[in-house]
Amino acid sequence: SGHYGRGQAVVVADSFNSRFKPITLDRPRCLLPLVNRPLIDYTIEHLIEHGFYDITILARAHSEKIKAHLDQSNFKKLDARVSFSFHSLSADSCLSYGDAIRELSNSGEIRGPFVLLASDVISNMDLRQAMEYHQANKKKDKECIMTCIFKKAMPGHPTRGLEDDVVVCTNPHSNQLLAFHNANVKKFYYEIDLFTTNEVVDFHYDLMNTHVFLCEAHVPARFGDHFDIQDMESFIKGVVGEDETCIENIYIHILEDRYAARVTNLRTYVSVSQDIINRWTYPVVPDNYYNASGEYIYRKRGIYLSNSVKLYKANIAQNTVVGPETTIDRETEITDSVIGSKCEIGRNVKITKSFIWDEVTIEEGCIIDNAVLASGAKVYKKSTINPGCILAIDTAVGPNVVLDPGTKVTAFSASHLRTDSGCSNDSEDTKCSGDNDISDTDMDENLGADGWRYVYKSEEEDEDDSVISEYHKKWYLPHQGIRTIDEISDSSDSTPVPSESGIEEDGFYRELFDSMNGGYDNKTNIDHVILEINSSKHAYNVSVNDCLMYVCRGVVEACPDLSTQLPNYLKYFKPLLAKFTNDLSSQLIILDELQAWSLEYDRVEYVQKILHIMYEEDILDESVILRWNETANPEIKNKICRFITWLLEAEEESSEESD
Repeated sequence: SGHYGRGQAVVVADSFNSRFKPITLDRPRCLLPLVNRPLIDYTIEHLIEHGFYDITILARAHSEKIKAHLDQSNFKKLDARVSFSFHSLSADSCLSYGDAIRELSNSGEIRGPFVLLASDVISNMDLRQAMEYHQANKKKDKECIMTCIFKKAMPGHPTRGLEDDVVVCTNPHSNQLLAFHNANVKKFYYEIDLFTTNEVVDFHYDLMNTHVFLCEAHVPARFGDHFDIQDMESFIKGVVGEDETCIENIYIHILEDRYAARVTNLRTYVSVSQDIINRWTYPVVPDNYYNASGEYIYRKRGIYLSNSVKLYKANIAQNTVVGPETTIDRETEITDSVIGSKCEIGRNVKITKSFIWDEVTIEEGCIIDNAVLASGAKVYKKSTINPGCILAIDTAVGPNVVLDPGTKVTAFSASHLRTDSGCSNDSEDTKCSGDNDISDTDMDENLGADGWRYVYKSEEEDEDDSVISEYHKKWYLPHQGIRTIDEISDSSDSTPVPSESGIEEDGFYRELFDSMNGGYDNKTNIDHVILEINSSKHAYNVSVNDCLMYVCRGVVEACPDLSTQLPNYLKYFKPLLAKFTNDLSSQLIILDELQAWSLEYDRVEYVQKILHIMYEEDILDESVILRWNETANPEIKNKICRFITWLLEAEEESSEESD
């Protein structure tokens, strides 16, 4: 794979659309944090890991901020062979993706096959292997100019943007692309030659364009030859049919078992964030970030906590990431959310399915539901941020304010946006100058006494196609958490519904619970119970860690009397627990799940007994329990302090005997 030397890649660091306004009025999309990491960092690290060391960045809006970020990054420490070539494109002359590629053509930097991709691609695909596939196509077909990477994703898939719906027509034997259409149009036509010159034609409506393209060196020149090409879709259509003078060919490569998705709008931002948290992108996960080794610890049920988080009796529920140096006060509940670094979250705050970026302040008694709070935002006490709300950088709301659903707050006034020549409605990523000359008296009164700046209204929202507009307005996605067996049984709909991660959680837990309960009651051989649970695990596509979490909860929930029958229950299910607890991280999952269960259902008094039995039965190691205790909930710590003291004394005695 190294016969073409150092891999070369081109990253287009501008979106040329307005899907993230008003956040991107003063920060480019590629620097927005996705699960507490700038978007472009995922792309750059992915390239470096697969040997693409010569990286050309095409940046237009806020290009100075992107360059400063790369200059300050540790990418060259990751690999000394990394070399960046940065091109700052003019906002006046570069108005589209096509213009950016024409600028690339004029630079003369491309010397051979290269990877062309957007700065918002999240993937764990093997790029070297993909390039080898492209070169194999080139060897068989000298007219092969490009290979497009597609990912299997049915219509309606959370990471498949509505504006990216495409119908792809291919030759199934060679994977040559024969036709390409955007599915949002009412009709499209195929030439009869398509069917007469090909024995078999495949039509795909189950493919998502990843916007990763493996290109020959003269692809940019083709853009230069045709100034009407404004995007990659136009280029592809020209090559495969619309341009009769073109004799070149394009091929496709379909990813089956690898992850690839773009963060093109707030909907995909939510979906890709969930996929990262649920580890579908592995090894691209928070506890494995290249520049934060050891910073995040993966706990249970998709919980990632930084080492420097300060929690004061706060309840951190499933699918939540909390960044470094963040403080969370008592009685606060956070679920299905991402919290950035250096945030201050007060007492009795409820945060659900939201994205809180760096240095955000949320005072006591606030409710944040399905919202985005950008860096530096402040929500003063007893305020409610309803679904779909966006607080842009350095804005404020409150106190005692209820924001209407879908409200967007920006630091820029409407008059400033209309008159500032640096702001364009054609792109969200167009640089806007500061607005510091506006007095406090000009602020929007609907934001509260301490509210800061303005309610934002996008003019293009009214001009958008109604379906597309509604799609982007309802960007937040429902996400079903793990429920207890009682909650499942009481549900009005008894049919299990797959979650976004592909796991029919309720159905799996119901089967697991029945297997465990029936096995214990009937004194069934535990090996048969394990076999049943394994079958359910594979049927519902449940990960090993998730299965362990459910087993742990099943043991304590199924036990009819924790006071008298718990020892017998744990002894019976010891082989089942032992099957999953073969390392430190799996034991931490058990401990974290016990903590969450006991706090949620007021069973803290039983934790010490459970830990003692699990320790005596060699299910949990002494060192793991002591380590976990250091970050355990204060209420739990208080209840198990005698057991911890006993463990420490036993450890000291053992050390003395060995001496």
